[in-house]
Amino acid sequence: MVQFADGAVKAQLGAPDMRLPIQYAFSYPRRLQADFPRVDFTKLGTLTFEEPDTDRFRNLALAYKAIERGGNMPCILNAANEVCVAAFLHDRIGFLEMSDVIAETMERVPFRAKSTLDEYIETDAEARRVAASLIN
Repeated sequence: MVQFADGAVKAQLGAPDMRLPIQYAFSYPRRLQADFPRVDFTKLGTLTFEEPDTDRFRNLALAYKAIERGGNMPCILNAANEVCVAAFLHDRIGFLEMSDVIAETMERVPFRAKSTLDEYIETDAEARRVAASLIN
């Protein structure tokens, strides 16, 4: 969901299936016909919302920290996360260990409040190196 300056909220709702967002990412701005599962609002019932538990979902807390810090920190978090997910998918790291590697990478890679494109590319590469070294 996105809340706009005037208070209006827009939500993208769909069945829990990553095929739709992936298809949309590749076809944007077009919307292609798809046979993916649909949300049936008559069967959905009610939607409930809760405050996110950032202790239980530590990566969410790290994402909030990266957003608050700004600069190249979201780039660092993303690079470390991609390395961790790849390692997890190849049974080289446990699911709960990923947060530790991401947090440590965010501490070790130098922070830059403002970066050029080349500096973002350097940050991404450095974060990937650091995260990989923490896994191996």
